[in-house]
Amino acid sequence: MNVATKVAIATLSSVLLFGSSVSFAAEELTHEQALEKAVEQREEVLKALTAEERKFIDDEEARLKELVKNSDDTYITYHKYKKLNSGLDISFWSLDREYSTYEDYSKKTSALQGPILQQPANLPTGYKFSQARIESPTEGKFFDELRAEGKKSGKPVYTKKLEWKEPGRVELRYTDGKDELIINQYTADEEFAKLKGTEFSKQADGRKYFFQYGVGKYYYGISTKTDMSQEKMSEILKAAMKK
Repeated sequence: MNVATKVAIATLSSVLLFGSSVSFAAEELTHEQALEKAVEQREEVLKALTAEERKFIDDEEARLKELVKNSDDTYITYHKYKKLNSGLDISFWSLDREYSTYEDYSKKTSALQGPILQQPANLPTGYKFSQARIESPTEGKFFDELRAEGKKSGKPVYTKKLEWKEPGRVELRYTDGKDELIINQYTADEEFAKLKGTEFSKQADGRKYFFQYGVGKYYYGISTKTDMSQEKMSEILKAAMKK
């Protein structure tokens, strides 16, 4: 499995919504099969819960829905019964923020710390900003402590508010009406932190990926479906990597 494929899978797996995330690990399942299996496992566990546990879970879900309805706050839930969360012990409430203008994105990033993607000054002619997304961190000391506290509590679900100033992932999208140019900033986990230099690959759908590694806490990627050269992709990516 090449890095571009790993990134695609990691991106999908990062969207962990309460009670609705899907794990594709270990088995070769289609999306539909994975969803069906997740629902079956969830129903099995629900039947085994006590009335008090079911009420606690329902009340917590209702509480969190209200908390994030009109807020940018991020909450992380630890699940005692992982099968209720598709085999995952952690889920996110308000994992990311989406911005339809670069101005709104800039206002948010001005309050964050560390290097954060900026609009490259050397975009190809015709490309315009379409969307930005900033995700919270998804690993670190907070999550280790949450798991320990959740297990100790004995509760079916245990939630804490995540205070964060450094992003876990950032994405900028540009379009010329035909192609979508996507620029990403990823937090480098233990595996990706070991990588150095650059990598180029092309997927079956025709999308090309160029990655830059060994840049501190983060690594970066850019993708397109045009005939853009590796050199040009690298130049745009470097211009977006704010020091």
